[in-house]
Amino acid sequence: MMLMDIITWEPKDAPKVAEIYANYEYPKGIKVIDEWTDLTGYRGFVIYEADDEKTYAASVLPLMGLCRFETFPVMKLDKYMQLTQELAEKAGEKGIGTAQSKETSEGILEQIEGLEKRVERLEHHSFIQQEDTT
Repeated sequence: MMLMDIITWEPKDAPKVAEIYANYEYPKGIKVIDEWTDLTGYRGFVIYEADDEKTYAASVLPLMGLCRFETFPVMKLDKYMQLTQELAEKAGEKGIGTAQSKETSEGILEQIEGLEKRVERLEHHSFIQQEDTT
């Protein structure tokens, strides 16, 4: 499974984090896709594949207590769109969310029309009040 970590640390811990990272080796079972650092400071990003949760736990252990990890399962967008399309077709739908999107669009149009009518009434009411007060 592909994962993304957002790793943050306190400014006071930056030298310790840099020291650990300089000597850090990912455990077997972690395949790093790419790593980035936030140029504004104290945050890093890693996209990687992990064999299992034990491998993941071993990979973050050296920095636990020093850094905060936010971990998200991720997938390339084109791969995700293909997967959702396949799942929708399996479920008997022609496209992802076709019925829902039509209903949603109609609902939004109704809300817009209602808002337009309210604005017209408010403008008319405001105009009448201006006429009465002058």
